[in-house]
Amino acid sequence: LVSMSANLFDVSGWTLGNLVPHESLKTPESRKLKNIKHKIKKRKQINEKGPTSKIDSTKNKTIKKNSFMQQKMLKTLSKGKFRWINERLYTSSSSSALELFQKNPIMFDEYHQGFCSAVKSWPVNPVDIFINYLKGKPKEWIVADLGCGEGKIAQEASNKVLSFDLVAKNSMIIACDIAKLPVPCSLFDIAIFCLSLMGINYVDFLKEAHRTLRPKGELKIAEVVSRFSDIDAFIEVLAEIGFKFVKKDDTNKMFIILDFIKSKPKIINPNQSLLPTASNLLKPCNYKKR
Repeated sequence: LVSMSANLFDVSGWTLGNLVPHESLKTPESRKLKNIKHKIKKRKQINEKGPTSKIDSTKNKTIKKNSFMQQKMLKTLSKGKFRWINERLYTSSSSSALELFQKNPIMFDEYHQGFCSAVKSWPVNPVDIFINYLKGKPKEWIVADLGCGEGKIAQEASNKVLSFDLVAKNSMIIACDIAKLPVPCSLFDIAIFCLSLMGINYVDFLKEAHRTLRPKGELKIAEVVSRFSDIDAFIEVLAEIGFKFVKKDDTNKMFIILDFIKSKPKIINPNQSLLPTASNLLKPCNYKKR
């Protein structure tokens, strides 16, 4: 018995690592701890390899689908808001539009984001045509960009450009109602309206352009083709204001460019004047739902 006991409990040469308790000697707590460690190790391996199960893959697809749907909904809401603001600008006066943007400045950004998105699909942007045109004019000439948006002409043209709009998007822009420009008479050599004859009082914009242009100063207008209900009558309105028609460029399917020179107002019988009904000659520009 003594010999057997010695053999059973002979631990000579063992290290601490050899002292592993027999299964029968393990406590429930130790077995539970081992299971927890095993689960942690397995979870870590799964995280390192990425999702391997069909469940994980399905979850990821669901998340991506929800994210796509949310982006689509936000885009639809943004387009709807752009169309609403666009309609307001075309069917109200410039003073009302100024008041709208002063109360809600973020609306100006929302409108221009939608506008830029719509124009991006055009083969040519008329503002680029005007910038290219100004390259052939003296650098000391003073240009009025009326309804300038982000002021691209001032940023890229080498001439002296004064930019005006309802909200100043940057330090180069003067915020005002372009029916009442804060500048003296006969200041500008060229006045540009690039898709900016918006509002039921657009005739007031043209009268301000006449006031602030020097004698024989140039007026350049770009407008969407579909807006003109009678382009000849529109040209007659400008003659009454004091602009001599020079030429028309209708080669682009999206917009028309009209060139005028400042002259004396055309004398006409008040009963035959088109000025009282001029707002009907330019229709609102409605962007289709897509």
